[in-house]
Amino acid sequence: MASHIVGYPRVGPKRELKFALESFWDKKSSAEDLKKVAADLRASIWKQMADAGIKHIPSNTFSYYDQVLDTTAMLGAVPPRYGWSVGEIGFDVYFSMARGNASVPAMEMTKWFDTNYHYIVPELGPDVKFSYASHKAVEEFKEARALGVDTVPVLVGPVSYLLLSKPAKGVEKSFSLLSLIDKILPVYKEVVAELKAAGATWIQFDEPTLVLDLDAHQLEAFTHAYSALESSLAGLNVVIETYFADIPVAAYKTLTSLKGVAGYGFDLVRGTQTLDLIKGGFPSGKYLFAGVVDGRNIWANDLAASLSTLKALEGIVGKDKIVVSTSCSLLHTAVDLVNETKLDKEIKSWLAFAAQKIVEVNALAKALSGHKDEEFFSANAAAQASRKSSPRVTNEAVQKAAAALKSSEHRRATNVSARLDAQQKKLNLPSLPTTTIGSFPQTLELRRVRREYKAKKVSEEEYVKAIKEEINKVVKLQEELDIDVLVHGEPERNDMVEYFGEQLSGFAFTVNGWVQSYGSRCVKPPIIYGDVSRPKPMTVFWSSIAQSFTKRPMKGMLTGPVTILNWSFVRNDQPR
Repeated sequence: MASHIVGYPRVGPKRELKFALESFWDKKSSAEDLKKVAADLRASIWKQMADAGIKHIPSNTFSYYDQVLDTTAMLGAVPPRYGWSVGEIGFDVYFSMARGNASVPAMEMTKWFDTNYHYIVPELGPDVKFSYASHKAVEEFKEARALGVDTVPVLVGPVSYLLLSKPAKGVEKSFSLLSLIDKILPVYKEVVAELKAAGATWIQFDEPTLVLDLDAHQLEAFTHAYSALESSLAGLNVVIETYFADIPVAAYKTLTSLKGVAGYGFDLVRGTQTLDLIKGGFPSGKYLFAGVVDGRNIWANDLAASLSTLKALEGIVGKDKIVVSTSCSLLHTAVDLVNETKLDKEIKSWLAFAAQKIVEVNALAKALSGHKDEEFFSANAAAQASRKSSPRVTNEAVQKAAAALKSSEHRRATNVSARLDAQQKKLNLPSLPTTTIGSFPQTLELRRVRREYKAKKVSEEEYVKAIKEEINKVVKLQEELDIDVLVHGEPERNDMVEYFGEQLSGFAFTVNGWVQSYGSRCVKPPIIYGDVSRPKPMTVFWSSIAQSFTKRPMKGMLTGPVTILNWSFVRNDQPR
């Protein structure tokens, strides 16, 4: 019975890491205090997985900020502006790279593939001197071992690390990041040697760039890198993880031909065509880490459907070579459903956060080995059926309205020039009108008023009065600055997505469903569980008040539908 988790959220069930980090950054607590919180979180995660029966438990997926930044530290690839040259990289240099400091800016941050997580982009040039400068991967493996838990250390793979980097400022355009591969491999060899010496039997390389549209030169880098690592990896079981999408045919062939590799991990939730590739041919004697439990969304797994998929795959790769896994790291989902005390019972029965997904993975692995928990599977089937048939999910009026849409309705009835003329007659704007995007800073006082109103500590009348005063202040400021088209500053909004979701039907909200966006920044995505409709006007009240304070045009502010979709946990029972 083999089960595996690609990675796990590191913020803690109630954002313990966030508060520890911010306390440390504000100099309210020591480095030792921060390390203690981190160690406690790691220990509880490893114990949770071990107690659930997971066989391949990951280590080194915890991070104080970001796993790519951890790899930069491991490789000693610190940009010169941070003043580091030798020795183990400590918090001062590490957090300066992530956040900047009084004298130097932070490194660039960008989206991790198509998730809402952000990673710190390595800055590399031909003169970078790589050295083994952070022993975190080995230290965390030993830490877990001391607690009686054998783990699979996880490293960002060498090729993905380079492909996700950017050339440092001033480097010639012709410079190829992949030309650095032979310079970083010696450090990877040192890490692997230390992990072997510490007793590791498995090691996981995350190479998610394999799902991108890579050219022959980029694919050749994988072949080269793992050939060069082959002798170092001897005696270890190596799994290479891919995730977030289907793996293209050429990349699949490259991956499954790599030397010294024991198994391959695939996202079989988003990678629907990858199933066909596996069915068309899988290397004999290799392990398939089948990512059938969704690491990107919060819906309970359809256990019966997943078991059927796993049984079909078992027939191809062999009974003892299939490992039940998550589609990607659980970093991208909320931590634990247990902490949702206010969530509607019916909706709660349809959900699984990271802690519940561990249980699902193990239940599927047990069922595959002939030890099916009938009670657990029955409860799951009942929840799946309830979600399919619930009148709360399907709204006939919305269905009819959507079905009645014509393609002509996606185009305006008048052309741009006619609309511009009409707009200019009404608004009389200068040739280059000025405006701002919309939101003004949310002061502590504003947040206090909103919090107290929610907790029914201040009346609606007092709340409206406070928001009106803030809007009036923002309007006057813009008039003083001679802005042409004004905004009301959005003081009534808690979050640009949550605010609208709370006023729409088909949305549910959590209390502790936090997901890391970057560093200590967490977001709480709404859950879209049903057909969405708007029961009443949403912004008219505040926009009208704002317009009453000025003769200048006031913009109405709406978060767009694509942003709402991308920043929410969306339904998985229909296409996006």
